[in-house]
Amino acid sequence: MATEQKVYLITEEQRNALLAYLQERPYKEVAAGIEFLLNATPATVTTPEAETPAEPPAEEAPTEESASSY
Repeated sequence: MATEQKVYLITEEQRNALLAYLQERPYKEVAAGIEFLLNATPATVTTPEAETPAEPPAEEAPTEESASSY
């Protein structure tokens, strides 16, 4: 039986900022957290691009050939 579990993703930039902050704290307070972040399994996530409304096709300007056929 599978159980649902919340998972939180942070960007590499957020991870690096958090590590930099923790490295300034007393070792005893943050050692386990730093080890956890350094050993966390990385994942690559692809986010969908924002959909843009489709542009209607541009009307072609009349060419000399089409203008002379009238």
